[in-house]
Amino acid sequence: MNILKDFLLQLSFIAILIFAVQIFFAERSGKDRRVQIILSVLYGLSILICMSFPAYVDTHFRLDIRIIPLLLGTLYGGPATGVILSAFVILYRSYFGADLGFFTTVLTLSFSMPVILIFQKLFAKAEKNKKLQMAFLLSAYYSLAGLIVSSVLRGFSLRFFPVQLIHIAITLAVLILFISLNETIKDMIRKNRQLQSEAKSAEIAFLRSQIKPHFLYNALNSIAALCIDEPHKAEELTLDLSQYLRSSFDFNQLDSLTTIENELELVKAYINIEKARYGSRLCVEYDVDANLDILIPPLIVQPLVENAIRHGLMSNLRGGTVKISVKRAADAVVSFAVEDNGCGMNETKRDEILKSETNKKGIGLRNISQRIQLLYGKSIRMESAEGRGTKVIFDIPARPIMQIGG
Repeated sequence: MNILKDFLLQLSFIAILIFAVQIFFAERSGKDRRVQIILSVLYGLSILICMSFPAYVDTHFRLDIRIIPLLLGTLYGGPATGVILSAFVILYRSYFGADLGFFTTVLTLSFSMPVILIFQKLFAKAEKNKKLQMAFLLSAYYSLAGLIVSSVLRGFSLRFFPVQLIHIAITLAVLILFISLNETIKDMIRKNRQLQSEAKSAEIAFLRSQIKPHFLYNALNSIAALCIDEPHKAEELTLDLSQYLRSSFDFNQLDSLTTIENELELVKAYINIEKARYGSRLCVEYDVDANLDILIPPLIVQPLVENAIRHGLMSNLRGGTVKISVKRAADAVVSFAVEDNGCGMNETKRDEILKSETNKKGIGLRNISQRIQLLYGKSIRMESAEGRGTKVIFDIPARPIMQIGG
């Protein structure tokens, strides 16, 4: 029973050190080198604890379950980790002297580790059940190699044989349990990420489904207003809009992007329609100092310009000016700003508009805020004062976003 207690003590150390940290780093990429280094160190520390608190069969014969962190570290950490951990085992065992136990350790590792390293790549690509089978066979092979080497060097002993069988049985059972738990954790993380990605894709699809009819509805209303007084101008604008939509509105894929240049063309097309309606009441200024080929989410500026014109400027008779700014800022960021000198709003109304749960018609600011939050984890900023106007600002990375849902 003392031997069993010693094994359980070693197991508790392994479980605490390895699984606690794996859960802590659960959301990190499996290719993150820092995480791999930390886990490798912990596998080494687990081996150190196992070898420092062995189960003594007698004064000259002791057993530990170092194979569990050694095999886990090799199978999940890769060949380099396996070689380092094996070297660590040999160096630490040499600290106790070049006795039979040292030679048993060296010979066991020499026979078993090449086979384990050969199967490591197959293990990394295998499904859960295949991984369990490979881990069981590799652990059994290591234990068998250790049993044979020990019998050759020490001589076969019926007295110690039952203890060795218990040791092998515990090693196999615990290793299978640990790998099963590890794969279950990874599977849960993978499914959780997939659900998050699907939810994000569905949310963005919903927002886009609002944007296209929203823009078309308002643009066609503007054209309709010209049909009676300026039918020729309305016809020209209708043809321009049709041509632009045919060449630019290709948003069938959820992961589609557009360039800053295309987004500004859409903005100018919309402004041309609105200027035909409002005339000199509407003035527009552009301040563009960024690479126009940078990829951005489509329809992310035009709704802001539409808000600025319809709710900021045209709420009074004199109209006003909309300033559109696109600038490359520091740290590989593109800063967008849409500013008007219209009616503005107080702080309470501003906060109300930005709340996603606000139940109002239209998409505007709430939509842009939600899309940027979903895609980049950032928020828009809005500065406004009654009678002075409103400025909406947001920053996005100057690089393509990751493919949504992939």
